Amino acid sequence: MKRPTDQQLRDRLTQPGPRRQGQPVDAVTPPDQEMAVWVTLDMLKPYEHNPRQVQNSKYEDIKASIRAAGLKHKPPVTQRPGEKHYTICDGGNTRLQILRELYEETGESRFHAFYALYRPWQSEVKMLTGHLSENDNRGQLLWIERAKGVMDAKAMYEEESGESLSQRELVKRLSEDGYQVAQSHISKMLYTVEHLLPTLPNTLYSGLGRPQVEKLISYREACRLIWERCTEEIAPEGFAEAWHQTLAWFDDEGQTEMNWGIVVDRLCGMLADHTGVHFNVCELTLDNIVTYRKRRWDLEEHQAFEALDAELQQMRDPDAQPPSLYPPLPDSSTEPAAGSAPKEKPPAPDSEPQAEQLPSPRTLSGRDVHPDEGRTESTELIRLRQQVAELEREKEQISESQSPVVPGVEAPAAVPGSASMVASLEEELDWPEGAARTEAEQAARVEGLTQSHWEESPGKRGYRHHLASELGVPSFDFEQLAPLAAPVLSGETTPPIADVWFIEGVEDEPRSLRIRIRELVQVIARWGGFGGSEVVIADDDGIGFDLDPLPDADDRRALFAWQALASLRGELNPEYPSDATLWGALLGTHGEEGDESAWDDAVLLRYFRLVRLIRRLREHLQVQQEAQS
Repeated sequence: MKRPTDQQLRDRLTQPGPRRQGQPVDAVTPPDQEMAVWVTLDMLKPYEHNPRQVQNSKYEDIKASIRAAGLKHKPPVTQRPGEKHYTICDGGNTRLQILRELYEETGESRFHAFYALYRPWQSEVKMLTGHLSENDNRGQLLWIERAKGVMDAKAMYEEESGESLSQRELVKRLSEDGYQVAQSHISKMLYTVEHLLPTLPNTLYSGLGRPQVEKLISYREACRLIWERCTEEIAPEGFAEAWHQTLAWFDDEGQTEMNWGIVVDRLCGMLADHTGVHFNVCELTLDNIVTYRKRRWDLEEHQAFEALDAELQQMRDPDAQPPSLYPPLPDSSTEPAAGSAPKEKPPAPDSEPQAEQLPSPRTLSGRDVHPDEGRTESTELIRLRQQVAELEREKEQISESQSPVVPGVEAPAAVPGSASMVASLEEELDWPEGAARTEAEQAARVEGLTQSHWEESPGKRGYRHHLASELGVPSFDFEQLAPLAAPVLSGETTPPIADVWFIEGVEDEPRSLRIRIRELVQVIARWGGFGGSEVVIADDDGIGFDLDPLPDADDRRALFAWQALASLRGELNPEYPSDATLWGALLGTHGEEGDESAWDDAVLLRYFRLVRLIRRLREHLQVQQEAQS
């Protein structure tokens, strides 16, 4: 081959190279896997939708740690497509802000340039859920911050899918993206952002917790139900504005708990002003709704609106229900009891009918009274006072001579000669063995069975008897059954036990039985020292309660009480004492001198009652299972 000349070599060397086939790029494509990258503060920016709006409570501690030891936990970063800067992801905004402050204060390069953990870009909603999860786990987000973040995530999910998400689907999507939240909290979070945040922004961002928010939601819903009940008096669409104007006065910075007494008064005043219903009726109905919903009772079934409906009916048709007194006045046709004040004779036919009728509230208040009727009104008031005094005297005579009552036998009326009637009745009755027969024996029996005082208002007692009569079931009082049975009256927080075995008809159903069971369980738990704690758990499906292990298992009484309750469920703890001597110690049949492991009489009787109620509840559950099968 002929060797090229020098000229030919120079010509070849000066020829242009191959042309570029691709397009020029301004930056390198971001990596597709996690890796460490060297960044400076100029290359980083915080996440724009960071759910944390209030400064981290541990901000100064974190800053002091970074100043002393440097940045130990590298902030994770990512890069949106087409952006030059890195964005903080999965938490780290607090650390970025601290680094900028330290660099401005010290000028040290270690705060300006450092390694960060790069994570490939996924989506906007995954970035948001990452910040939610990281901030909630590390820095305890406020309730409103969590709620606002969940609301933003819901909007992003719906924008991606183009359709609205149910709460169940929202919980599922958040869980898949790494943020765990209970479905029961989702509805309250969305409710908080929609209805409470516009009215109480300062209070919510001051740290109003979930229990306070739940209580606020319950009161708002109760007020809304009352408002919507008054369909003829007020427009339903005005409730939101009335609520906002009333509660906006309570919005305060630094407030973490509401003054509920004042809040309820203002809400009842708002309802009374707009609907015209009396303040006391609004307060009673509001309390009924909140209480019944907490117990998961049906509002209509338990007549939560009974007082409100009666008030509305009276307002809409004043003549529909004539005014009356409770207790009602005695019938004029009945003969007066001997020894009592003689009743007035009925007036002559030509006398005024108004003197025979009960004056209405309007007449008594003087709004509809003519000037010449003042003397008649005074006469009516005097007559009413005489009749009330007469009823009081009859009541005292009945209480003094009342005999013991047994099922199926009514007590004789308090009339002269009642002592002989009681004696003859006692001779005819087949009294149980050991029952008190005389009034002295009855009083001694009641006093001996009374451990501490128990207050039951006349209204509550009357309502209990009325409800029993409506259901056609018997209902008795402690004073009536004490001479016949083995009850115990011990105030504390549980009603008296009129009979260890007898269950009133109004309570003989699973829901009421579980409530009574939990009350008695708490008595034994308080004896053991863990009453009111998280050890006893409410169970609405089984026998009414469940147990968690004791936090500190050194106390002998606590161990014994826990095992006694666990034995009712058949779930003894092998680490606690469980031999037969346990029951001997609790029942007081044996024990060393000075040993305080034995139950007193009040606790012992309540344990017997607890056993009875659980046995009855299991009978109901067995019937339900057989009906379902």
